[in-house]
Amino acid sequence: MPIRIELVDQHEILTDGLRRILEGNPDFVVVAEAASEGEAVELAGRHHPDVAIVDLGMRDLDGLAVTTRILQHSPGTRVMVLSLHTNERYVARAVKAGARGYLLKDDVEEDLAGAIHAVHSGKSFISPAVGKMA
Repeated sequence: MPIRIELVDQHEILTDGLRRILEGNPDFVVVAEAASEGEAVELAGRHHPDVAIVDLGMRDLDGLAVTTRILQHSPGTRVMVLSLHTNERYVARAVKAGARGYLLKDDVEEDLAGAIHAVHSGKSFISPAVGKMA
């Protein structure tokens, strides 16, 4: 059974790109896409995705607040955040909010599938470059 995924980002170009990458892998199915906090929470509560991929750096949304609210409405969902930030403080804040994974946007092509599998199986995933460039 494929891993059910919700994509959360206010930029359609990012969600389109992620969906295309994921659709090319039979291990994954995108069950929801959200562009706002309310929509992300509502869709998580309705679809109960296995993994929600949340952009940490959304201009009008707080990715950490979205993470916390998704987990409140769909406790079985595991959240992985996407970020441009390599500083370990951002990772700590994401983990405190409940994220199980922290994937740098530069690592999406190389590490997305492995990160999703790790997070889905209950493990944590942090991009290897985090902290090295901080």
